[in-house]
Amino acid sequence: MAIILESANGGITKTKLLTRANLTNGQLRQYLDVLITKKLVVQLADEEKRHLAYRTTEKGIRYLSIYSTLKSIAVFQQ
Repeated sequence: MAIILESANGGITKTKLLTRANLTNGQLRQYLDVLITKKLVVQLADEEKRHLAYRTTEKGIRYLSIYSTLKSIAVFQQ
């Protein structure tokens, strides 16, 4: 999820997100459903809803900050 949030910071298309996160379409959809429901990511669409993009929200950026802190603590203690 952190990779998706980091990649979507500033906005990213679904195709680029699939590549960066190295996930299948089904896996990405499941993660995005959770992230959108929790308001960590927002889905953007053109008028015809043919082109989708995703952007990390402020809440998602705060989540990433906390995740990064916890990750550094875990690595430090090993």
